[in-house]
Amino acid sequence: MQRPWAAALCLCWMASWASADQAGNRLNYLDEPANPYYVGPATARLSTPQWIGEEGVEAVIVFAIDDMADAARYESFLRPILDRLKQIDGRAPLSIMTKSIDPQSPQLPTWFAEGVSVECHTQDHPCPCLQGGKIENTKSTFDRCVDQLSAVPGNHPVAFRMPCCDSMNSVSPRFFTEIFSRTTPGGRFLSMDSSVMLLFTAHDEQLPPELIVDETGQERFRKYIPTDRLMVNYVEDYPYPYVIDHSCWEIPALMPSDWDAQHLNGKCSPKSLRDYEVAVDILVRKQGIFSICFHPHGWIDAQQIVSLIDYAVAKHGSKVKFLSFLDVQRRLDAHLLAQQPLRAADGRDNGVRVCDVNHDGYMDVVIANQDTCQTRVWSPAAGQWKTTGFPVVLADRSADPAARSTADRWGVLRADGAASVLVRSDVADGLWHYDGQDWMKDDKGTRSLDHQGSVFTQQAGRDCGVRLRDVDRDGTCELIVANPNRSAVYQWTENGWAIASFALPENIVIVDAQGRDAGLRWVDLDEDGDLDIVFSDSRRAAAHLFTSIKAGWSRVLFDAPRQGQASELPPIVRADGSNNGAWFSHRHMWVQNEDTGKVEPEHLLQRSFDRDFHVPGNPNSGE
Repeated sequence: MQRPWAAALCLCWMASWASADQAGNRLNYLDEPANPYYVGPATARLSTPQWIGEEGVEAVIVFAIDDMADAARYESFLRPILDRLKQIDGRAPLSIMTKSIDPQSPQLPTWFAEGVSVECHTQDHPCPCLQGGKIENTKSTFDRCVDQLSAVPGNHPVAFRMPCCDSMNSVSPRFFTEIFSRTTPGGRFLSMDSSVMLLFTAHDEQLPPELIVDETGQERFRKYIPTDRLMVNYVEDYPYPYVIDHSCWEIPALMPSDWDAQHLNGKCSPKSLRDYEVAVDILVRKQGIFSICFHPHGWIDAQQIVSLIDYAVAKHGSKVKFLSFLDVQRRLDAHLLAQQPLRAADGRDNGVRVCDVNHDGYMDVVIANQDTCQTRVWSPAAGQWKTTGFPVVLADRSADPAARSTADRWGVLRADGAASVLVRSDVADGLWHYDGQDWMKDDKGTRSLDHQGSVFTQQAGRDCGVRLRDVDRDGTCELIVANPNRSAVYQWTENGWAIASFALPENIVIVDAQGRDAGLRWVDLDEDGDLDIVFSDSRRAAAHLFTSIKAGWSRVLFDAPRQGQASELPPIVRADGSNNGAWFSHRHMWVQNEDTGKVEPEHLLQRSFDRDFHVPGNPNSGE
C-alpha cells in the first residue's frame, strides 16, 4: 500500500522548481549555498555534444559498480562486462566505487590498462554516511578512502558515491560544504559525485507516452521509488552534468539502481532490464548522461549488463559512448573547460562558472582566473564553441587560502534574459551585461550603489551579503543587500539602481558579521511565483511571504526566537556558521546531517509547508 506522503510527493512534483521556472531567477544557483537538488526541467542543459569531443556521440553511460573491497570477487563478476566493452573500441571503461583495497593488488594494473577507474565510496561504508553526532567521523571515512586510493600506483580517483544513496536519504548539502569541498590530510580532493538519483517522469513533454509509461499504465520509472520508505534523493528529468558549490560535477545515477529494481521486481528481473533499455532510448533522445549504479550482490546479473550494452550498440550504434568517471572528467576539462577544471591545484575555486549566458537553453562557460579569462558560448546550430573574453578575474589564487571567491553576483537585468554579473570588491568594480557577442560594462551599474553607504559584494575576502534576485516576477532582478550593518533593496531602472521602499524584514540577513551564510533561503512557499523568505539559525526562525513590490515581505507566517521546542524549524546554519544540511523541495523542508542519521525517521527532519510553515491552503499540496 502506498504511504500518504508518497502520493503527496507525486502530486506536487513541480514545487521543486517553483523559482527556477522564472527567467529572472535562472542564475540563482551560482551564489546559493550548496544544493544538490537545484536542477530540473527548466534548467539549461549541458548536452553530451557540448563536452564529449567526439563527432556523432550523443549520449554517455557510466557503468559504476559499488562496494568493492575484494578485487578478486569483482574481477570474477565484471569480466564478462569488461570483455564486452573491449569489443566496442578496445577499452573497458567502467568505474568501481571502492571502500578499501590493497594498493599492491596485482589485479589493479590490469584494470587500469583496460580503462577501468577505481573511485571512492568511503572506507567504512556507513549508511547513512552522516550519523552518530560527529561529522569528523564522516570526514575521516571519506578522507581515508580518498587518500588510500590516490596512493595506488597508476590510479587517479576523481569521483565519489555516497553509500546507500539509492535506498535511503543519505545525501546532504552539509556533506558537500563541510567535507567534499575541502581537502584531505594528504591535501587531496575529488571533483565529481554520482550520489543523486535521476528520475525520468511523465511531465517531460519531450518524451512520447510509450517511453515513459509501461505496459501496466504506470509511470515506468516513478514506480521504482520505494513505497515502504520515504525517498527524496532524486532530481527529475535532468540527465546532464551539473555543478554543485563551484567544486563538484554531479553525474546523476539512473533511478532505478539494481537495488531499487530488485526491491520492486525481484532479483535479476527481465522487467527491470526492459526498463533499463528504455532509459537508454530516452538518454539518446535527450543527448544526456547518467551512471548506472549496480552491485555484485545478486540483484542484477553480469549477463544482463552485457545484454544492455548489446541493446545500446544494436539500436543506437556509435551515438552511445561508454565511459568511466575518469574519462568523463577528462573530457569535461578538455572540451568544455579549456583545461581549466572546477577546482584549482590546491582544491580551491578556480573561477569557473557554468551557466546559460545568452539564455538559449544551453549551458555556457565562464573561466576567470589568473591564467585564463574567457567566455565560451555554445552554438547548438553549429555544434561548436564561440570563445570571447571575460572582463574580470573571479578567483585569485594568490589571495589568502582561507578566503573563498564570493565577489561575483549573477542575475538578469536585460529584457532578452541574457546574463549580467556584478563585482564590487577590493580589486574590481563593475556591472557587465552579455550583449549576445561580448560583455559590456554598464557605466550606470555601480555609481548609485554608493548612496547612503557603499554596497560591496566582497571586502577583505568576506561576502557582504549582496544578491541579485527577481522578487516580483517581472523578469528583472532586484539587488538585495543584507548584512549586520546594512539592509536595503535596489531596483534596476534605465538610470541605474534606485533604492526601493522596502527591505528585508528586521534582523534577517544573508551573511553574518564574518561573511558566512546566515541561514536565509529564498523559497516560493505559497507557489504564487514570488520569492518568499525562510530564515533559520541557532537563535531564531522566521518565514515571511512576499506580498508586493511596494510592501515586500510583509506577511509574517512566524518569526520568533528559539524556545527549545522539538516542533521548531530546524536551523539552516549552525552556531559555528556551518551548513546544517537543509534543502527545500516537494513543499517540504528537509534536513539531513550527523544528528538526524539513524535517529530520525528516514534519517531526515521534515517540515511541511502546509502544516509546519502555516502556509495558506494550496490545491497543489496533496496534503
